[in-house]
Amino acid sequence: MLKESLSVHRGIWEKLRNTGYEVYFVGGCVRDAVLGRNYSDIDIATNAETSEIRQLFGNTRELGLKYGSIRVNYEDYYYDVTTFRKEGDYSDSRHPDEVEHGTSIEKDLERRDFTVNAMAFSFDTGLIDLFEGLNDIRDKKLRAVGNPNKRFEEDGLRMMRAVRFSCELGFEIESHTKRAITKNCSNIENISRERIYNELERSLKGLYAENIFYLRDTNLGRSIHPTFRLLRYKNIPVQNDYMIRLAYFMFKKEYAFELLKFLKVDNRTMNSVRNILQFSDSSNYNTEYHIRKLMSAIGIADAKRVLILKNSDLHLYSKILERGDCLFLGDLQIDGNDLIKAGIAEQGRQIRYILRSLLDDVLHTPEHNHYNYLIGKATEIA
Repeated sequence: MLKESLSVHRGIWEKLRNTGYEVYFVGGCVRDAVLGRNYSDIDIATNAETSEIRQLFGNTRELGLKYGSIRVNYEDYYYDVTTFRKEGDYSDSRHPDEVEHGTSIEKDLERRDFTVNAMAFSFDTGLIDLFEGLNDIRDKKLRAVGNPNKRFEEDGLRMMRAVRFSCELGFEIESHTKRAITKNCSNIENISRERIYNELERSLKGLYAENIFYLRDTNLGRSIHPTFRLLRYKNIPVQNDYMIRLAYFMFKKEYAFELLKFLKVDNRTMNSVRNILQFSDSSNYNTEYHIRKLMSAIGIADAKRVLILKNSDLHLYSKILERGDCLFLGDLQIDGNDLIKAGIAEQGRQIRYILRSLLDDVLHTPEHNHYNYLIGKATEIA
């Protein structure tokens, strides 16, 4: 399965190999090919220098020349090609102080985070598995390469990556690796909040998102922010909807505001989560009117998320959408210009008040959404 999965990328391998270089597929693409999973990130390690890679492939983009990485566009795929490397100390618990070009794939694999990511494949040699990553895949174990304390001292983000891989792959974090996360969890303070959130997002999107509990069990979460100890780790929703899972996990809108602001989450996500949590606290939405009001207040998508979190029947929600009921001001069969032409209102504030009143009427009785009724009702309101 591994060879067959990677054979579609044999073209770039042969181009490098036929030029005299060593070439290996490495990291997540090898792991996912073994697992039979789809993969989009394709990493290649080689003894070719970046200048030589640029010369060989015309369509390239620099990713980090300091680290010897370059992105190659070849035969409709993007490949991240990196020169063999070995790394020095990590004084900031994130980036190596210096990167030296290595001389072998073996040295290159030694610096990687987990055994399942420290495998390489070449069409010459087949699978290279120095750290028994294949056995850990079979046992569904996530194990650090070498000394786990050293791995997490080098790069604190690897601890969040461990949680994320567990949530994506359904793997158990091996006991020594788990203890090392607990021991080194304070190193997460050296990691940017944006990077932490990115890993949290990918964790909650994972097929095994229930494994997010490792944030609690290793104390990694509370090392990021104390609010993590208050969140809801059990019974993560099965729906593959990130906003539903994030809102459920945050549990309360006060927690969501504090934590998402700390993690520098974008305003759209923050507002959506807060709306979902706020309206989830309201009474049950068991009539079409209440569901239309909900949809009008926070939008069609977030309204559905609220109903799902409240275990409400979606039948009425679906009926409203199928009929195309009026939900927003723009759906009304009347607008501010109509009110002005009819001499009903002139001021912007008065126009907004009348239109909102008309919308509430139509939310209650959708059949009222026609011009003659609305113009008459607007006269009464004015």
